[in-house]
Amino acid sequence: MIPSIPLCYILLALFMTYALILTYMTLKAKNLVKATIYSAGQAVAYTLALTLLAAPDLVLAYVAVGVGMYTALFLFIISRTEDTEYESLSEALEKSGGR
Repeated sequence: MIPSIPLCYILLALFMTYALILTYMTLKAKNLVKATIYSAGQAVAYTLALTLLAAPDLVLAYVAVGVGMYTALFLFIISRTEDTEYESLSEALEKSGGR
């Protein structure tokens, strides 16, 4: 007979696997906005896993920092950058006027 596995263990494994996949996608993403969104999804997966582990204090902190402030700050910083990639620092300084 197959032993029964509690649903919370299955969900925990699912959320942690989802977080691992999103971590990989974050590292492989070429677009910074996509990488930030994947990272926010990873934070949501960890938040759900921490909820299953009954750690409300960690959940509140991780939601505020991992999903909220981190994502908003990175998206703001990305919006202030240019879309052009340069081969070297000297080329970037030359094209930007030496700022």
